[in-house]
Amino acid sequence: MNTTSPAIRLDDVWLSRRGGLVLESVSFELEEGRFAALIGPNGAGKTTCLRLLLGLIKPSRGSVEVFGRPPGRLDRPLGYVPQRVRIPHGFPLTVREMVLMGRYGLIGIGRRAGSDDYRAVDAALDKVGLSDMAGRRYQDLSGGQQQRALIARALVGEPLLLLLDEPTASLDAAARARFYTLVCDLQHERGLTLLVASHDLEDVALHADVLFLLDGTLRASGPPTEVLASPELARAFAFPPPHTHGSVAPGGDQS
Repeated sequence: MNTTSPAIRLDDVWLSRRGGLVLESVSFELEEGRFAALIGPNGAGKTTCLRLLLGLIKPSRGSVEVFGRPPGRLDRPLGYVPQRVRIPHGFPLTVREMVLMGRYGLIGIGRRAGSDDYRAVDAALDKVGLSDMAGRRYQDLSGGQQQRALIARALVGEPLLLLLDEPTASLDAAARARFYTLVCDLQHERGLTLLVASHDLEDVALHADVLFLLDGTLRASGPPTEVLASPELARAFAFPPPHTHGSVAPGGDQS
């Protein structure tokens, strides 16, 4: 692996799908070991960028590199945490079985999981605080617990890069805080590179090193304080003008 390359590089990426332009001339880089967030309104192309990095789709124009290589050609798999995993109702998938799926890329086709794989699963469950729920059905967990299980599933693949797609969209404020605390601790312990797609501006701004504001194209990037103060943020999200709530009744006056 070429360690001088950034962890992620998108260079003049364009993507058209179903006759419409999804991404237009998107370029950015993320250094190894950093925590970045892709922010932007719904339909801005955040999930599309993650799919490009996973190698699930290819750009119409431009290039995408992960640790200096095209997506899908790495020595170790990427870790991916989706917003949710849809499982058929009543399917008896346990938490341990869900996490073991993250080892399949290392186990190899046609091989069975061994003792090392199960030790890795147990260690990951312990890391995310789910050891006592390993035998429970995944569907029976709360939203926050399911997200922790998905992090464990990503970790057992021993990734260098962890991609997270709106991971806290269905969580309350306390669960979001616990989620980001866990993710940040794991990043520092393992030297992970993190890229999260999110519309939770306040949450990611507290934790990320850098923000990429996406709205079809890259509108702004840099430290959170700079991006959140940028006029491009209000334009991208179509924020209304500043408003101060008063005590005047409708139709009344302040006299």
